[in-house]
Amino acid sequence: MPQNVTIKLPIPPRLNTGLAAARERNLEWMRQQKLVLGHGATHRYIFSAVADLAAYSYPDAEDDDLDLAFDTMGWFFLFDDLFDVPEGCKADTAVAVCRQLITLVTHPSQRETHHDAPLVSAFADIWRRAKMGMSEEWRQRAAHNWMDYLTGNLTEEVDRRTWIPEDFATRMRVGHRTLGLIPSLDLAERVGHFEIPQIIWHSSHLESMRRAAVDAVKLINEVMSLENDDARGDPNLVHCLMRQRNCSRAEAIRLAVTLVQTTVGQLFEQMKLVPLFCARLGLTSSESEKVQRYATALLTWIRGSYDWSRSNGRYSPRTASALSPNMTGQLHPANLTTVSR
Repeated sequence: MPQNVTIKLPIPPRLNTGLAAARERNLEWMRQQKLVLGHGATHRYIFSAVADLAAYSYPDAEDDDLDLAFDTMGWFFLFDDLFDVPEGCKADTAVAVCRQLITLVTHPSQRETHHDAPLVSAFADIWRRAKMGMSEEWRQRAAHNWMDYLTGNLTEEVDRRTWIPEDFATRMRVGHRTLGLIPSLDLAERVGHFEIPQIIWHSSHLESMRRAAVDAVKLINEVMSLENDDARGDPNLVHCLMRQRNCSRAEAIRLAVTLVQTTVGQLFEQMKLVPLFCARLGLTSSESEKVQRYATALLTWIRGSYDWSRSNGRYSPRTASALSPNMTGQLHPANLTTVSR
């Protein structure tokens, strides 16, 4: 069972002590944003435990910061599932929402609030809160990263409508954009109330560290969500490995696990060079501390993603057994906003 696959990671597990209370506040926010309506939708959303990812990935966040993290994680998964439509259908609604979001991020003054879908209005609330207290440099960088995430989702949709790339490298490259980890790392700065200097963020060394973290989290996600993807007939990196290596499903899973562990090992080696990196840039002790906090956030996200994946309902056998190619995604609006009578 993929959700129970063990991946040994040299990163200590952590969990935010405010999980239970933040979970309740997040559910209320989801209702206010008209994203979760009705008893059945509430049960489905709670069972998925998607917003709980925030408690694993931002273990030190508190109060409003923790709420922002929970709301953002919950939003991510609802937006992701908007693209999961029945086989043979086009995700036109998802494309329209994506375009509205792009306009919101790039030209906020042109946003027409009375036409916004709930997912757009909800993101507007998240984005407004995320920018509070952050520098203009951070805001511009975060907006750029959100844009890359959104346009990456359009890339995936075009691929679905033409042909789905079957090679591992291409799917990994697109997955770097659609995983949403880079905006989530921007959020780590926001809820941690620190910023690494803009020019440092663009360095090759930090870029290599980010890439390693994204690789690890993406592979963990692909392994843990494999049964869901099998049930829906969706592509998965494990399938790519099976084709390219001509190996069994079990062997491909073991290979993916090995790739995670190798990547994490490489990230640790890169982290050893952070003090030298900071020294050569002539950073102050305060600036160096921020860079180290950012590096730590990479490790926290890897471990948090793994621990959350093994505990949530989204990747459980129960969810996989209820999915099929002819259905919408687990957290598609059709399953969360139709109030049964």
